[in-house]
Amino acid sequence: MFRLILGTTSLALLLGGTAMADTVRVANYGGSFGDAMNKICLEPFNNSGSGHTAEQVVTDNMLAQLKIQQDTKNVVWDIAPGAEGEAYITAKTNGWLETFDWAALDPDGKLPAVAKPDHGIASSAYSSTLGIRTDKLPQGKEMKSWADFWNVAEFPGPRSLRNSPVENLEFALMADGVPAKEVYGVLRSEGGVDRAFKKLGEIKPSIVQWWTSAQQPVQGLASGELSFATSFNGRIANLKKDNVPVKIMWDGASLNTSPITIPAGAPNKEGALAFIKFCYLDPARMVELSRATGTGSLLPEVVKQFSAEEQADMPTAEQNLAVQLVIDPQFWYENRAKIQKRWEEWMLQ
Repeated sequence: MFRLILGTTSLALLLGGTAMADTVRVANYGGSFGDAMNKICLEPFNNSGSGHTAEQVVTDNMLAQLKIQQDTKNVVWDIAPGAEGEAYITAKTNGWLETFDWAALDPDGKLPAVAKPDHGIASSAYSSTLGIRTDKLPQGKEMKSWADFWNVAEFPGPRSLRNSPVENLEFALMADGVPAKEVYGVLRSEGGVDRAFKKLGEIKPSIVQWWTSAQQPVQGLASGELSFATSFNGRIANLKKDNVPVKIMWDGASLNTSPITIPAGAPNKEGALAFIKFCYLDPARMVELSRATGTGSLLPEVVKQFSAEEQADMPTAEQNLAVQLVIDPQFWYENRAKIQKRWEEWMLQ
């Protein structure tokens, strides 16, 4: 079994110690993902003769614990777990992360730009998508766009959206005719946020559920209580495997990445880079990890190892990547507080 260093209390104990120079401490959220990482990456790495060994460190709050390490100048992680959206921008802006040399890590330019932020590697991705009950569609019609979702006259049925301005403002603008690549330009322009809220006002009366738990829309789609609901792509794909008549709408889905990072001042940066190359830049290992965890790898060679049927439900498949909106965490880092306040007031209207 791999060693686990659990939670904030154990982290505090660790802050008094010093990591061994050849040990790569890989932080993640444990559970089934940690088990898969141990089998697919850590054990083979420890037996590879690289001169380094790796052990897993379990955390339940990446940003808070990263801040503690940086504030105390006693860094105990060599690799930090996936940092979603604003968490990544916060860590980067505060100088808590090492810069990645992508010319050295990916000299042939095999990875797409979305996988190569300047302070990490977005090895995998997931999407917020629209789940559609195909048996609830009007005969002979397909829901293909956010404009269709907004069209309650032509596509009647109970709908669900997440209780959050993030992604819903983007979906609203696409429903209003804004191409995915222009959404953040519009949101940053004068009146852009107003336009999104105005469009959301049109669909608001038809939303029967503003979900706060990821399981809520899944249960609604499974039972047929919901006809159309936003959810994470993997959960809708699992419904399909359970023979629920659902499909994923990829046009305008929002692609999210969670970069794996190296904390500034990591005691074993050399070992961390060696582990990242060994695990996250190895197509064979990423195929195994994708199958084991349900995440979609951004390594092009990985996606090709899956059948056409499997690729149809993968956010990183070429045809799905081409039509999605890539979430801009910088926009939400800069604007989340004021938009969140407006959202909460709007929800009460």
